Amino acid sequence: MKMTSEIGRREFLQQSALVTAGIWLPKVKPDSPQGEYEVTLGTWPHRIYKENDGLLEPASTESFVFNLLVKEKENRAVDPLSARLEFYSAGERVNMVEFSKKALEAIRSVSIATREPDNEQEAFDLRHSFSLPVTLDVDRLVYELVVMGLGSPEMHRRLEIPLSRYEQKTKLIFPIRGKFVVVVGHDFNEPHSDGRSQHFAYDYSWGREVIAPADATVVFARNDVPDQTIPGTINSKLYTNVPNPTYAIPGNHVLLDHGNSEYSSLGHMQHGSVRVKTGDRVRQGEVLGQMGSAGDSQVPHLHYQLQMFGEPAYLADGLPSRFAAAQNLKRLVRFLNMRAQAAMATA
Repeated sequence: MKMTSEIGRREFLQQSALVTAGIWLPKVKPDSPQGEYEVTLGTWPHRIYKENDGLLEPASTESFVFNLLVKEKENRAVDPLSARLEFYSAGERVNMVEFSKKALEAIRSVSIATREPDNEQEAFDLRHSFSLPVTLDVDRLVYELVVMGLGSPEMHRRLEIPLSRYEQKTKLIFPIRGKFVVVVGHDFNEPHSDGRSQHFAYDYSWGREVIAPADATVVFARNDVPDQTIPGTINSKLYTNVPNPTYAIPGNHVLLDHGNSEYSSLGHMQHGSVRVKTGDRVRQGEVLGQMGSAGDSQVPHLHYQLQMFGEPAYLADGLPSRFAAAQNLKRLVRFLNMRAQAAMATA
């Protein structure tokens, strides 16, 4: 992998609105029995958001991660030969990365086709992660990929990828009272980041009651999925042998409409514990149910995500989310730092 010197960047980690990119479709060799290849490109997740790298305070860099999704209309095999990724800010190219065939093979997989339930057919996908200076304000990527199929000449495909920073509208609180642990969540090197819907999700463990993170209308609720019985294992029959099994993957879960196209999804609650039903209005802090291990869940935990549409079962685009309690923590840390500096100054 080669990078120009237009800017410095640090490379970290390894990682689709589906946009087709039929720039040109060359004719295959006359002796090829397969006909013309139709290769298109897209991204996974469908919308790509940049997030600041700071924890308690904003950092000077922001990061994003995505998979380039490569499809062939007849699901025939194609292989990547090379790629170039250009970074633009207000129309000006500010950076460029080139990938050799070897570099592309190192990040190649079929991770999207094998996901459940939010999958898409693919020839392969390429996972990318980048961190860039905030001041650069990159707002668009141009991805140029060269591929080849059996008996075909090289095929060049080009995809423009918008980048943006999501501005959350709903003021959220953590969906659990008391002490809890975020086991995995909202990070680019953990399992959720492979998902279209779960890309920015959290898994909370060791909690108690599950509460509404903000005022909302309940647009989906179910309470009939059995809990997993053996910690550390998943018996899929417990959630596939129920009505509407696709919507049972997150177990007993509640989907809340906060308005402004923001929805909270809370999953894996205990069988029989969900207290609300579709159409109910709930207030911030109102109890929704109890943390459990129903659905596709190895251990008791709450799965939380903010998403764009009111579609249950991980079938909507996920959104970055932040919580009011984190802001309180930031103020506390700032206060403690000021007190420590004052103590040092008077010592």
